[in-house]
Amino acid sequence: MTSAPQLLLAVDVGTLSARAGLFDLAGCLLATAAREFPLLRPAEHHAVYRMDDIWTAVEEAIRTCLVAAGTEAAGQVAALAFDATSSLALSYEGPPPLAGEADVFCWMDHRGEAEAEEIGASGDRLLAYTGSSMSPEMHTPKLAWLARRDPQAFARVTGARDLCDELARRATGEDRHSLCGLACKWAYLPADAEPWRHDLLARLGLGRLPQLGALAAQPLPVGHRHGRVTEAVAARLGLPAGIPVAVGLIDAEAGTLGVLGRGFAGNMNRTVALIGGTSTCYMAFAPDERRISGVWGPFRDAVFPGYWMHEAGQSLAGAALDAVLAHHPGGPRCASADAHAAAVRDILAFLEAEGPAFAARRHLVPDFLGNRAPLGDGSVRAILVGVGEDTSRRAFLETYYATARALALQARHIIEHLNAHGYALDRVALSGGHLRNPLMVRLYRDALGDAALVLSNSAEPVLLGTAMVAAVGAGLQQDLFAALDAMAPAQESLAPDPRWRAAHEAAYGVYLKLFAFRNDIEREAKALAASGQDR
Repeated sequence: MTSAPQLLLAVDVGTLSARAGLFDLAGCLLATAAREFPLLRPAEHHAVYRMDDIWTAVEEAIRTCLVAAGTEAAGQVAALAFDATSSLALSYEGPPPLAGEADVFCWMDHRGEAEAEEIGASGDRLLAYTGSSMSPEMHTPKLAWLARRDPQAFARVTGARDLCDELARRATGEDRHSLCGLACKWAYLPADAEPWRHDLLARLGLGRLPQLGALAAQPLPVGHRHGRVTEAVAARLGLPAGIPVAVGLIDAEAGTLGVLGRGFAGNMNRTVALIGGTSTCYMAFAPDERRISGVWGPFRDAVFPGYWMHEAGQSLAGAALDAVLAHHPGGPRCASADAHAAAVRDILAFLEAEGPAFAARRHLVPDFLGNRAPLGDGSVRAILVGVGEDTSRRAFLETYYATARALALQARHIIEHLNAHGYALDRVALSGGHLRNPLMVRLYRDALGDAALVLSNSAEPVLLGTAMVAAVGAGLQQDLFAALDAMAPAQESLAPDPRWRAAHEAAYGVYLKLFAFRNDIEREAKALAASGQDR
């Protein structure tokens, strides 16, 4: 007698790679595999993909993961779920609608900055749910840019989907939309009787958008069933046909599920998930509707039905450290894992030898691609002090450390901003690539003020969160709260090192002064630019 399938297949599509993970029903990781795909940068502020490249990487990652798990694993898979970056996949007639034969807007594509500012000045009710401003990283500004700058290309578009929904569509042949993406990234308010912001879309030249593909249909909550794996896809992957595919979610939300911990319902107002990667997201949940300037949300039903989610963030985090590695004249001029590890090793040695004196005069506000929170302005940029003729190895290491410290100090700034608007956050649950950077873990431990850093005993928390979604989609867990209580790993709370408290308090004071000063400069610069346009 064959036992019932007991394994869960999770796929995470990040900025540069697809990863597959196989889990048991207790949340234990059995095997994992990853494959890279290219990110195209055809012009300044443009970042795009080819969907076929992404799907090829997904299939290769799944096949490799199943092989690593053993010959019996594929037949034991009970369900599949996808998470992905908040990128936007387009279907179309004729040639691809984006430069470079591309058909996917990457989340970091900033071509729609002017459209984002226009939406932010519109006074539309949508802005009450986006932190009073509009980020160019959301879908509406990108689509408005395409409709205005290349109307012929936009006319060829027949569908627009969050990347996780496009992945599920390719696996099942079914066109459906997750509430997660619609609530967080579109001109769509799930709590309203008519969710679409039709007047705003019409003003932007996007009046036909809600009728494209399945956008006119009722979206589905995370964890509901999107469809079943088709025979053709199953044959390529080595899976049995008909496996249920759950309605997926954005990668940051998946990482959030992976680190919230058991008993989260009772700790909801105290816990924020920090998903540190190429960018960093801060996810907090509440039973009531709270409007917080400079913070995306509140998004109703984005993850847990009936609950509101806030998402703060930093547009470039790990990518900012990558840039220091790649561009500083004293650095390795490449952004590899080995280069990060070597830099961190040497910095930790300097910190041990010199203490807070190391890099004491270097400070910055790390807004290299705008400020998501708490300012909510995608057009501002970083400000640095203490920079000289920086060509030595030590100068490079000081710059790397100052950048990492600034990211941690901005995390504190964001958490304090959330706490000033109804939260009482004192538990910061860390997920994402920053877990693999000992310097970032140390800084989060020591520089977050009164908030404690919580680590989960999971090597792949983003994939784990997606496996929880798969468990709900297969009917193996009643809902996501039940999946958390059944599958969340053990957690450890790290106490800050008291020897560094005074130094980080002083650095935080410098950061806040620079933040205010930079904002004043940006306002004056925008006024100057506007005066030039009036001539």
